[in-house]
Amino acid sequence: MAARRTVYHVSPSGERAAAAGVKWQVEGREGRRVLHEPHRTQQQAIDSARRHAKEHTPAQVMVHARDGHIRTAYAYGGTFAVPPGVGPGERGRKPSEAGGAR
Repeated sequence: MAARRTVYHVSPSGERAAAAGVKWQVEGREGRRVLHEPHRTQQQAIDSARRHAKEHTPAQVMVHARDGHIRTAYAYGGTFAVPPGVGPGERGRKPSEAGGAR
């Protein structure tokens, strides 16, 4: 039986958290444990999510933009599909724009 994939989401925090200086969050489920980590910057949240994903393979990190769409996806261990047009070289593009000229 294949190991269950863990998915970590990096997304903007709500308005109440942002008022307290917390702008980004990492959410995920590691077995029965629910992970919810607040971070001041998006890069800190991404680094934390990637660190968790490397420790709990197979895993995936989904980085959301402020408007909610998936900006970037990272995969660790195992083989599974990443949404088309989403990857480090496709930042900020919608799937319909993937591979097109900017």
